[in-house]
Amino acid sequence: MNIQYQRNLKNSYMVVVEPGQPLNMDGQLAEKMMQRQQIPGLLRWVTMEHEGDMTFWYQITGLQSLSDWLRHHALDYKLFGHLMSGLLALQEELPRFYLKTEHLLLQPEQIFLDTSGEHAVFCYEPLWSRDPRQSLQELMEQLLPRIDHEDKDAVQFGYGLYEKCQEENADIWHYVLEQNTTGMYSGKEVCKTDGADHKVQEEDRPDGDRKEQAKVPAFQSENTGRKHPVIPEKMLEKLPVISALSWVQSLGKKKKEKPEPVYLFEPEEKEEVCANPTVYLGAKEQAEGRLLYRGAGGEASFVIESDSFLLGGRNDQADGQMMASGISRNHARITREEGQYYIEDLNSRNGTYLNGELLSYKQKCRMKPGDHLRFAREEYVFY
Repeated sequence: MNIQYQRNLKNSYMVVVEPGQPLNMDGQLAEKMMQRQQIPGLLRWVTMEHEGDMTFWYQITGLQSLSDWLRHHALDYKLFGHLMSGLLALQEELPRFYLKTEHLLLQPEQIFLDTSGEHAVFCYEPLWSRDPRQSLQELMEQLLPRIDHEDKDAVQFGYGLYEKCQEENADIWHYVLEQNTTGMYSGKEVCKTDGADHKVQEEDRPDGDRKEQAKVPAFQSENTGRKHPVIPEKMLEKLPVISALSWVQSLGKKKKEKPEPVYLFEPEEKEEVCANPTVYLGAKEQAEGRLLYRGAGGEASFVIESDSFLLGGRNDQADGQMMASGISRNHARITREEGQYYIEDLNSRNGTYLNGELLSYKQKCRMKPGDHLRFAREEYVFY
């Protein structure tokens, strides 16, 4: 299983590539079921087969993976409750739709949260299979080091659940219910739906003719080097997500494009040269690591003072806070590695651009002095 991230001007997608595997019977059943039913807590997907490889396209616009979320937020009891109650609801719901829990991808990279961190959604991949108890145990092994150890409830819940996963005949989900004594995380309440029956129209399904598929634009897998077709925009726009995240669906609707703002720059004054300049012997040459604002919205410039610098909107966790309405709470991250600086988009709604190129989710790009950055409509220059 290879995972790629693709983005256009409106939506962001996680693309799971299964090399050399056609859609099996479980996959065909799941595809038909998910076309007809809205299953709470699952990201729905569109499939396409190309040269024997099956690809699953999950729309993740505006969502953040659990692994990225935990880089800037503590794993407290509240977040634990949202995650486990979502899994508990799926444990009860999937058999009703003839789906199996062994096909859930329980890795922090494939579990997604909305901007509030209160709604978790999971990926169902029918060509991947793992014992649910083993998957949950592996997930807990990755989460335990991230627990906020000042939160006693989170510590008790997390380590207790991990011990239950190791017991051969333990009733894991009964333990989860016992821990949620306050009723805050009572399973299905987290994943309510409005009962809407979203369907993918038959004419929008991928064409099985490989000759026709070869004409479709393709992206190249970073892992295998093979090219995989890009699903047409018309089809992807019909890909819904759970109604608890209905605001994500609205991003897929066509909107009238606003004209790009015109930024005016005042001419720079020539620097006056002093005949006898004063030299401060303790001064050091200014190092790289500054974002100088070049937009027209009155945002601030930033000095990158840490190895991981979060850029975001109205978010107290952000190291560099921008007030423009188009900036996501967790918009982008700049990291410093061995003296080099890298920019990475955090699946923001309106995108991050490096020298005019729209970055895909988790696409880490090195920055050089003089590079132009744009977060939504706010422009900066890196020095």
